[in-house]
Amino acid sequence: MGRDKAEIVYAQLPQWRAVEELLRPFCAEVFWSCTPTQQSQWGIGERAIIDAVAGHGPAGGLHAAFTSTLLQARNMTSPQSPQLHNSCAWLVVGCDYPLLQPRDLQSLLDARDLNADAVVFFDEQKNEIEPMIALWEPLAQAQFLAAFARGEFSPRRILRSCKLTMIQPSDQSILSNRNTP
Repeated sequence: MGRDKAEIVYAQLPQWRAVEELLRPFCAEVFWSCTPTQQSQWGIGERAIIDAVAGHGPAGGLHAAFTSTLLQARNMTSPQSPQLHNSCAWLVVGCDYPLLQPRDLQSLLDARDLNADAVVFFDEQKNEIEPMIALWEPLAQAQFLAAFARGEFSPRRILRSCKLTMIQPSDQSILSNRNTP
């Protein structure tokens, strides 16, 4: 694309800020997968999640996020609450979906099924799931990390091996990402 798509302004805010505003009502905390330069320029401090393994695009960001979740959970887990990490799902939203609306995130949360590893949108036009607008439960995160360690870097392929709840978006256009200028 030739420039940072998180910095593109579609409405009044750079897309990274618009995604934060979109997620804030649904999440206890909002984090960004970003570079050290973005962390500094955006002023996001400890809410930045820097790729531990660079060069893998969205998979690197998911790896860093899911690894930090497991490490934080281990540090917080006490003998009285050994299963604390099991309640930490990640609502993942890529920075390049400017048509996404709050009702779309709510539909992911409403479809949450603790018997499923993840909740994803299904793109009927492409006959494909969308891993970058999804609710990743701890089991999906663990499967992702195991696959990543084996050299599999496609979030979509990894999620396909999980038990999924697939839902239709209210409008197919929300699944159109902005990978071209």
